Amino acid sequence: MLEIVLSDITVMGQGYCVIGLKQLTPGSIQSVRPRPPWGFAWRDPFEFQRGESVSCQLTPLDAPKPHIEDHQSTGLSRTGRSLSEDDLIRFLNFAEVSSDRQGLFGCPLGSDTRAGNLWADPNEAKRSICGCQYTNIWFQVFEEPKRLTLRARLALPSNERLNSIPVVDREWKRFLPEIATRIKEAGRPYGAEQYLNRFVRRELMRSLNRFARIGLARPETQSGKCWLMLDSLFPQPQESWLTGL
Repeated sequence: MLEIVLSDITVMGQGYCVIGLKQLTPGSIQSVRPRPPWGFAWRDPFEFQRGESVSCQLTPLDAPKPHIEDHQSTGLSRTGRSLSEDDLIRFLNFAEVSSDRQGLFGCPLGSDTRAGNLWADPNEAKRSICGCQYTNIWFQVFEEPKRLTLRARLALPSNERLNSIPVVDREWKRFLPEIATRIKEAGRPYGAEQYLNRFVRRELMRSLNRFARIGLARPETQSGKCWLMLDSLFPQPQESWLTGL
């Protein structure tokens, strides 16, 4: 059985996509994406957390590019071990990382001229997940009929930006409606987007753990484009950030 550390848990439709870290040699770590025994997404209840160590049996899949990290699993079992957020980010820095846009997936990124969000050509991208430090961050909140959605704009060490990236991180997707609910109950004169860009952004920028994991969605049926997503945003949201609401 292989032991991996869970690094990313993202919301995909009615289920979850999971990525773990596999150690190759000391100082060399590779991302793997274990698929559930049945279907393509892990379903609730999925009680595992980032940083947890799990044992699993993985078989590489002949997945279409660029999702070369895909593996078939027979399930995940807890080992009882886990990493702190600090240690998890240290591990992530030994995995796939880049300080500029082209290095994320080994190819140029296209941009939607209307919305500004970014995409990669699946025939050119060399992988579907990569980490990066960010030097600045801003949030956008969109109100849909039945939910709020969160997007982020990241500034990279190269002074390039990743614009309008959908946040699919499970914990941040849980955090957004909690902010909105508390703002409404408290009758505050501002919305979730203002709170994120004023108070939460301040907490993120104070942290030494400013790290993001950027993923590629599966190729879009009509255009064939793989749109960028924000799979994990560190620091992860904290209950203490809500105390002022």
